[in-house]
Amino acid sequence: MQKVKKDYHFSTVVSDSNDVNEFIVEFSPSPPADPTQPKVTKDFDELLEFLLGIDQNE
Repeated sequence: MQKVKKDYHFSTVVSDSNDVNEFIVEFSPSPPADPTQPKVTKDFDELLEFLLGIDQNE
């Protein structure tokens, strides 16, 4: 198993949006006291870009 340098908590949001491509995932660095702002992805492309960035930075 690959060890990561930073843990993230994530949450998803369900809304009444009519955009079939929209879904929101919010990543917050762990522990919650970390002052870094959460990263919010609003569609699948943003989510993949964020996840690939984490993988490349580790």
